[in-house]
Amino acid sequence: MSAKKFPWIFSLLWLLILMVMLWAGFWQLGRAEQKRQFKANSEAGESIKPKTLDDWQKLKPFETVEFTGRYHDLHFALDNQINDGQVGQYLFTISETTEGIWLLINRGWFTGAINLESLPDFQTIKGKVAAWPEPGYKMGDQAIRDTHLQAVTYLEFEPVTALIKARLCERSAGKDCIIPELTVKLDAEMPYGFKREWPLPRMTAAKHQAYAIQWFTMSLVLCVVYIIFLRKTKVFNKPNEN
Repeated sequence: MSAKKFPWIFSLLWLLILMVMLWAGFWQLGRAEQKRQFKANSEAGESIKPKTLDDWQKLKPFETVEFTGRYHDLHFALDNQINDGQVGQYLFTISETTEGIWLLINRGWFTGAINLESLPDFQTIKGKVAAWPEPGYKMGDQAIRDTHLQAVTYLEFEPVTALIKARLCERSAGKDCIIPELTVKLDAEMPYGFKREWPLPRMTAAKHQAYAIQWFTMSLVLCVVYIIFLRKTKVFNKPNEN
């Protein structure tokens, strides 16, 4: 075989594409396992009762939690949330557990004016664990104001927690300001909420698996095409000896 005739550039390009396709296949398998876990968490019958920060940080999305806490008069109305084709807002309210953990509670979807009724001091709160809302495309900076209710386009962790610490934690003498980076979606049967429909992600585990099979099949086809290409270009043929 002559080294000069070997298609190095084509082979490197083929290898790069193959690696990307294999990575996509394994990524889809990972997402499929994650969706299966989400479904299992959502269907679990028993509620978890976290106490410490470590307990909260070990929680997974869609796990059901139950704790005793109280709402504080600090609310965020997250704009541009779609429900049944209508644009509305999610109301997030700050809650403090009896163990001194501060949480962001999603009390549900609403549209139009909102009546913030007074809430009892301490009560049982139940809901599903969710990730902290991640902002999509940001149209400039957003100021978080020191007011009891404000409409926001996105909820960034650092500005929100800074406001919680400045406005609420300093009033809780002798308690550390512990704020895990997660939210709780209020259970539909709990009082003091709005419209609450918490569906599982639309993309199912089976669909992720189907996509993974497609990527691995295309990877196999790519390998076959590469072998055929090498055979046709005769790069492995021995040079003629004269």
